[in-house]
Amino acid sequence: MVVHRQSGLGLCHARLSLVDTSSRSNQPMWDETRRYTLVYNGEIYNFPELRADLEARGVSFNTTSDTEVVLQSLIAFGTDALATFNGMFGLAFVDHKTGSVLLARDRFGMKPLFWAKKTVEGGEALVFGSEVKSFEPWMELRTDMSSLSAYLMKFGGPTSGRSFYDGITSLKPGTYLKFEPGSDFIIKPFFQLTEFIDEGEMERLGGLSPVQVADEFDELMQNAVKSQLFADARVGAFCSGGVDSSLITSIAARQSKDVSLFHANVKGSWSELGPASALAQHLGLDMHCVEIEEQDFVDMIPRVTQHYEYPFSYHRNCAPLMLIAEKARDQGVKGLLSGEGSDELFLGYPWLGRKTVTDAYANIVGRLGSIAGAVPGIGSILAPDRIGNADVVREMLNNREIADDVDLVSRAIANSPGASKDKTVGWTLDYLHYHLRTLLHRNDTMGMAASIEARFPFLDTNLAKFGVNLPGRHKLRKSPFVFEKAHPFVRDKWVVREVADRYVPRDLSQRIKVGFWTTVFDRLNISPNYFSGSRIADVMELSSAQMKQTIEAASPDLTLRLMLADVWVAGVLDKEDQSVTTARLRDHVRIQPEGQKLRRAKRSAASTRSPVAPV
Repeated sequence: MVVHRQSGLGLCHARLSLVDTSSRSNQPMWDETRRYTLVYNGEIYNFPELRADLEARGVSFNTTSDTEVVLQSLIAFGTDALATFNGMFGLAFVDHKTGSVLLARDRFGMKPLFWAKKTVEGGEALVFGSEVKSFEPWMELRTDMSSLSAYLMKFGGPTSGRSFYDGITSLKPGTYLKFEPGSDFIIKPFFQLTEFIDEGEMERLGGLSPVQVADEFDELMQNAVKSQLFADARVGAFCSGGVDSSLITSIAARQSKDVSLFHANVKGSWSELGPASALAQHLGLDMHCVEIEEQDFVDMIPRVTQHYEYPFSYHRNCAPLMLIAEKARDQGVKGLLSGEGSDELFLGYPWLGRKTVTDAYANIVGRLGSIAGAVPGIGSILAPDRIGNADVVREMLNNREIADDVDLVSRAIANSPGASKDKTVGWTLDYLHYHLRTLLHRNDTMGMAASIEARFPFLDTNLAKFGVNLPGRHKLRKSPFVFEKAHPFVRDKWVVREVADRYVPRDLSQRIKVGFWTTVFDRLNISPNYFSGSRIADVMELSSAQMKQTIEAASPDLTLRLMLADVWVAGVLDKEDQSVTTARLRDHVRIQPEGQKLRRAKRSAASTRSPVAPV
């Protein structure tokens, strides 16, 4: 770790060292004039091309790292350089002459970047970091009650804008912040994902045959994997046994002889050890496996939460990813290729294959409800409002993070004739926003917990543009020979599977999505005694009796969320030793066998009474 201190400025950087591992590329990095400084987390995969352009302009380099290319690009082009970076980054660029600081985060949000204003003598100061815990020497970490409340109302957790911590903001993806002493903060987007929409590209791709589409996708995948394999340290690959990781691994194996596979065998009915082993054997590669017991998911909640930095109920398979990263680290690997982005770009989620049918059904039900609700005098009885304001309030509490994404995509679709004709463009862009950000947060935090960098070939800029503009018929392909019960007669991720057929056996390329899945969290029997002396009760300002009544009335989902929030408060805010938290979980949490249902919430008479008669 390198620490730089000077009057009015402090910078600290812990380097992973994947490209140019020599100390000359350590950070903070200065230019030769010592006017500019860069600290930067991530990887820019097109840095050789950017470097060649800078050299043609007369810029000389002292290292072979991508860090120096980022530094010199920002010096030469300022914020215009940000949109040229094909990769992932959270960066801070300091101009010592003006005292300005530029923060920026990559277009997808692959790397985190948090910031906060702090009042100091003489004005305002800027505090920033890749993790919230790095703020603690300068700020007390306190719960953002709006985020906690939205989370308890089934929000997955903040990924853009608001954070789980009062006064600390997550810089939005594709956005930069500029701070100059004595001036207001400037926050602007340098790229929005809706900018991938390209009418000309849609028309061009629409005129290609299926074979031509597959050929182009194949070439884009090869280029993306090649650029993300580049490193002066070892790079391996996640191997889940699914089509995405199988395709990436197969291409990587053709390009490099030093690719190791890493798999988590979640024991039980969701195990994918067989397909993963079959892929390794097919490619003639070594596969390193970690064995995951059901109890591991419970025992690792405190460790996962410490790095996730807020309760993680939205993605419950964090533990396998952390254990894979630790296994990779122990094998001398520093980066792992991952298949995130494929399901979003090429519509691989099972429910999307039947979305046309389910949307039609929902529209019919909605129309019938509207008709019934419009009947004079008895409409509110025939079609009562069973939701109330819950959805709108949850959106308010989470700062409309998802709602604003949906609005942004809707406006972009409405302004694009081509996208308006193909509903799958909107589906793709919707999933590339909030849902993808949660996955990227999971992979980054679980990987970096073991000093492993997750890399995402599907999110290569050129491949992403291809995916957004690709006609839906090449993503969801109707076929009388597809008997998948989740979406009969529809082959999802068609182009991905079609190209995967060129690299792996069909029983691997056509497998359905699983991905280290677990039902453990759906089968947790959490004793009410767990909440005796609960930290979350203190945060919510509930007495012991009130907390007891809350748990008695809570659904299993709310009970789980309260428990996970309690672990977060205990471990991250109160600094409770993880062994103590784990012991409490073992004392009060049991995993029920598969097939057994959890208890439902008890509804007291008081909880079902309406204090005011309906009008």
